[in-house]
Amino acid sequence: MDSTRLEPFNGARPSAAWMEEISIALGPSTPVKVGRGGFLRWVRLTSGPMAALLLASFTLHCTRPPVTSQRGRRIAPDVPLPENAYEESGTASWYGGNDGFAGKPTASGEIFDPAQMTAAHKTLPLGTWLEVENLANHRKVIVKVNDRGPFVRGRILDLSEGAAKRLGMLGTGTAEVRIRSVDVNDNPIALDPSEDVKNPYTIQVAALRDAQNLATLREQLESEFGAVTLQDAVTAGGVTVHRVRVGTYTSRAEAEKAAQAISKRLKDRGVEPFITREH
Repeated sequence: MDSTRLEPFNGARPSAAWMEEISIALGPSTPVKVGRGGFLRWVRLTSGPMAALLLASFTLHCTRPPVTSQRGRRIAPDVPLPENAYEESGTASWYGGNDGFAGKPTASGEIFDPAQMTAAHKTLPLGTWLEVENLANHRKVIVKVNDRGPFVRGRILDLSEGAAKRLGMLGTGTAEVRIRSVDVNDNPIALDPSEDVKNPYTIQVAALRDAQNLATLREQLESEFGAVTLQDAVTAGGVTVHRVRVGTYTSRAEAEKAAQAISKRLKDRGVEPFITREH
């Protein structure tokens, strides 16, 4: 058996050799030219500009002014109307030019200002907000009902001059419109049914200024349809007339039935009764 001399183990030697091999393998760093270096480097170089572009796009979208109504709130899109929501289509006219109504009290007690976004309607509760759309050009405006009218056959709404201007109907005088009741956020809303009790319907039969004609009509109506009330009004020409009204109805259906009966009874006198509110 041969004897072998064992030398003491020195861990520093292999460790030094291992470090030298690593140093040789890595070698000195070589700079990479811009535009090269693979996919990861491309992502690193383009991430900054892309982030800035996205931020600018988001800022532009968030600061873009929404489509708003004339009272400063967003106009609701054409969404399905809630159950019992009010909607009506027909002919609208406007007033407030040189017709003498400016500065006079409306049915609500407010002073009529032609520049404000307001309207007159025969039956809608005073204070109701309406979205009005001109069906010819699809312009829209939000108005508040603060007056009664129009007292012309075949018209459903009388707009202020300012509202008519926004709808582009000043020159034509009338326009076919669609109206619907909206809430404070300009979303379609149903009318409060309790309003029919607080402010009942009535039927306006005529507006007369001749005392004899007034007395004759009043007598005829009271004998068949009940108590008659008179409401003084001033026309655009400054003439005072007496609006002859009859009946009190908390149901629209009842008012329509009575209006048809009055129209049938007085058809030989050319009377064209229509439904309105007591106030």
